Amino acid sequence: MRFAIISDIHGNLPALDAVIKDAEKNNADNFIFVGDYCISNPYPNECISRIRNLDKKYIVRGNEENYLENLIDKDQRNWTDGQMQISYYCYQKISSDNLTYILSKPNQIEFTCNGITLHIAHSSENFIFDCEHRKWSSAQVAIKYKNNRITPVIFRADIHKDLNEYKRFHEIFGRLEEGIYIFGHSHIQWSYESEDRKKLLINPGSCGLPLDCIDAGMPYTILDIENNNVMVEEKRVAFNTEEYIEILRKSEQFVKANVWSKVIIKELKTKREHMFFFLKFVEEYATKIKDSQRPFSISTWEKAYELWESTWIN
Repeated sequence: MRFAIISDIHGNLPALDAVIKDAEKNNADNFIFVGDYCISNPYPNECISRIRNLDKKYIVRGNEENYLENLIDKDQRNWTDGQMQISYYCYQKISSDNLTYILSKPNQIEFTCNGITLHIAHSSENFIFDCEHRKWSSAQVAIKYKNNRITPVIFRADIHKDLNEYKRFHEIFGRLEEGIYIFGHSHIQWSYESEDRKKLLINPGSCGLPLDCIDAGMPYTILDIENNNVMVEEKRVAFNTEEYIEILRKSEQFVKANVWSKVIIKELKTKREHMFFFLKFVEEYATKIKDSQRPFSISTWEKAYELWESTWIN
């Protein structure tokens, strides 16, 4: 069985289409989707429809789906803040059928293929606790590589060296049952296999919003299981980012969630985390001006972006 593993699409339909096309070209028999289908890019409904129309797939929910679920039956007259504009936009754009479909998916699934158990959840925390996010979150990767663009080869060598020396990781990894553990969430593509090859961790990275400082296309991972043989191939699909950014700038989302969209454009351009640092900046700014409203008001949200933008270096 040959699986295409895709995660963190975040409403980027052109990237999803490109990755699915490449996976089909590479003879994928099945798809594994690892959560975060919406929020941040302007095609949340279309992405869910695209996934629904695939014949063979396994799907789990991500944390972004929780934001949508929390808006069900809420009074939309109260949706007047700036911070949650992107969630409101997505909720209003997704059809009721598609929303019901994606929210019906479990947080975690397990199944067996050729005698090997696959464990699937959105975050690595389900399996190795905070070992990934403590050292290799997208924010930490952005700090580690600063303004440098790196290659998949360099990134793979760096993370493997770090994990090989990470005692706590090996203690937790060693306690896992034999099998394959698949997750996303960090927007960082990597994989790691135990020395006896009986345990394997896979993060396919973010199909729609990669944040690993690698400018080599949109990532996904192919997992090939034949008898007891397992092969992992980390893929990157060519994508015209500048052309897509122009589409985003002309979208309804850019009008209705302007600040969020502008930060996402910076992430698309640089392939590195910015939203984490912006949200931290807004919190500091709101505290400074003694604004206790949360989610942040439109005025605080927009003024904070204006100030943050003036200090931002591409």
